[in-house]
Amino acid sequence: MRVLIVAAALSVLAGCSALGPSDKQALVSTCIEKGEAEATCTCVATALEANLPPELFKKVAQAAGREKQDMVEYMSTLPVEDLLAFSAVTNDLEVCGNAAATGG
Repeated sequence: MRVLIVAAALSVLAGCSALGPSDKQALVSTCIEKGEAEATCTCVATALEANLPPELFKKVAQAAGREKQDMVEYMSTLPVEDLLAFSAVTNDLEVCGNAAATGG
C-alpha cells in the first residue's frame, strides 16, 4: 500500500513539470522567438521578475510570454498603478539594452 502511495505522489510531482514553462521562461522563449539574443531576453525577464510585484509579473508573463501580445499594446491597457511599477525596472532594462548593443 505504501508503495502505491509513494508512486502516486511521484507521478503527481513528475506531472508538475509538464504544466509548462515558468513565467520567466515563457517571457524568455517569446523574446528569443522575436529575434532577440538569449542573454538579452534572460536579462529582461530577470529584471522584470526582480522588480515588478509578483502579481504584475505574472500578468505580464501571461500576456507577453504565453499569449504573445505586443508589449506596447498590452501596456496601454494597464492601470496607472501598474505602469508606475515599471519605473522600478527601467534602469535594469537599460543595462540589458546596453549589454546587447555592445555585445556584452
